[in-house]
Amino acid sequence: MSEDLHTLIAGRIAKAQRFAVVSHINPDGDAVGSVLGLGLALKAMGKQVWMALCHGVPPDYRFLPGADRILLAIPEDVSIDMVIAVDSGDRERLGSALPEDWRVDLNIDHHATNTHYGLMNVVEPDAPSTTAVLARYLPRWGLPITTEVATVLLAGLITDTLGFRTESVTPDTLRLAADLMEKGAPLSTLYYETMVAKSFPALRYWGFGLARMQRQGALVWTYVTQKDREAAGYELEDDADLVNQLVSLREAEIALIFVERSGPRVKMSWRAKPGWDVSTLAKRFGGGGHAAAAGAILSGTLEEVIPRVLEATLAFMGQETHVSVSIPS
Repeated sequence: MSEDLHTLIAGRIAKAQRFAVVSHINPDGDAVGSVLGLGLALKAMGKQVWMALCHGVPPDYRFLPGADRILLAIPEDVSIDMVIAVDSGDRERLGSALPEDWRVDLNIDHHATNTHYGLMNVVEPDAPSTTAVLARYLPRWGLPITTEVATVLLAGLITDTLGFRTESVTPDTLRLAADLMEKGAPLSTLYYETMVAKSFPALRYWGFGLARMQRQGALVWTYVTQKDREAAGYELEDDADLVNQLVSLREAEIALIFVERSGPRVKMSWRAKPGWDVSTLAKRFGGGGHAAAAGAILSGTLEEVIPRVLEATLAFMGQETHVSVSIPS
């Protein structure tokens, strides 16, 4: 990233007084941590900040400082000097958090598939998380890393590296985590809350998926339905991180989970061990992500989507592609 761009960003931030900070639909820990990290840093400088995630803050991240300040959408009647999008690969993934006709002044991300939709773009695909990009550059843009800012940035770093387990983790990643700890971020608390602790409904929800788990060679997969969510009392339309448990199987190289949504639509999430790049699979189905973690959404029922995606995944792995899937009503 050029010094000229750093200087331009720092100048724009210094001049602006009212900011909108937004991130992608179905936010993960990196999205929440990035919105909060930048938003709280701006607030610490006396700026007025509106933060928004159109699907809200997931329960697992509501303990983070400032999470209760995040709106579902930026009010259209607010006069904003600078719009900043974080951890979103394209403009559409911001959903309704930002009015459709508002431009994005600064786009900060680490996805290789980012479309550079901002007037200014800071996209670093080699970074382990967007929070890592922010932790590196906030001081250069004249923004402080307070204890609260360090806490939310470290939370995003932990979650997007699956607890420092992805190939993107380098010695510099661990040094960055140590720097954030020195600024007051509580590593043990953050690790427990984001990687270990689960709610009772989430574990009940896991039970449905685990009961249906199947393995074909080095691929392990399962699915969960809307009825499963209702029966478990789980409030989100995701897999409650079950896919990360599936890929922990010794026999698995790639894990895949299908999550039924209304529409009908199906969300697919892939996780992979080192040596595989499942983002290429996700791209085939209009999604994206990283080598070790990627996802996509397809229109259709589970019966229609599962065979199609399983065959593509097995072919990608060089395995037998014949599949027979029966989804009980």
